[in-house]
Amino acid sequence: MRKNIGRISVPGGTVWYRRTGSGGAPLLLVHGGPGYPSDLLFDAFAPLAQEREVVWYDQLGVGRSDPVEDISLLTVDRFLDELGAVCEGLGLERPHVYGHSWGAMLGLQYAAERAPEWTSLICANGLASVPRFEQEVRDLMAKLPGNVLDRTYGRELRGETDDPDYWVAQEEYMRACVLRTSSVSLDPELMSLTTFRTMIGHADYHVTGTLKDWDIFDALERIQVPTLVLGGEFDECVPAHLADIAERIPDAEHVTQPGAAHMGYLEKEPLRGAYVSLIQGYMARVEARACPNGRLLGEADAR
Repeated sequence: MRKNIGRISVPGGTVWYRRTGSGGAPLLLVHGGPGYPSDLLFDAFAPLAQEREVVWYDQLGVGRSDPVEDISLLTVDRFLDELGAVCEGLGLERPHVYGHSWGAMLGLQYAAERAPEWTSLICANGLASVPRFEQEVRDLMAKLPGNVLDRTYGRELRGETDDPDYWVAQEEYMRACVLRTSSVSLDPELMSLTTFRTMIGHADYHVTGTLKDWDIFDALERIQVPTLVLGGEFDECVPAHLADIAERIPDAEHVTQPGAAHMGYLEKEPLRGAYVSLIQGYMARVEARACPNGRLLGEADAR
């Protein structure tokens, strides 16, 4: 009998998962961060379990999954192996794979390098080049009122992050480019700081960790999975970056959601509902294209 909540072995330990719903092609959610848990995605995506199976998992070192004490495990290749192990271990056949931000980076690289048999990839608010993204975020911050760039990045360079105004400026940036309308607080205690500090370092606009030189733009043309590249009007992953991603993938759509920033699934309604509806509609279109006779993907195996 299938477990709705459980643990599964992946390289380096075990990860926690939750699955709900049944029928159709499953939807696997790959959370962002790196270092935030999948719980942030639950409220927005749980309603989709009325039409298909939806699967959440916490990456190793995050949330309810095993902690990471050996930081040598915090590599892109190991996280890619983990994604494959989750799909295989849970028996997910031809899933839709939604990745947000860091999760979208994993989805893009996995699809480019490992040729998975996925129904679709939803690259949500994700980037293909950390060096380019880092500069784009600084450019965004430089345009914000109140000298936000110097009060954050400048203070980091000067070693002045103990100034209380540093955190005030961080919040101003978050409200402009990451989460504009929601009252949800991104509690730092939810995050694995070990994961974030190892892979990112200071912040999205000041990457000093192991992802500093990550760039897969030249590999995107190898992606053979239908792909939705989704971002927000005010996203720190700027529309031009996402448009360039979509242009290089043979079968891709690029959509910019008006009024949204980087975390559309946490915004207030109607933005949150519109964000999920864009993804829901894309999955339906891909499935209809794959099964023009009207039979749903996975229908014969619906539980």
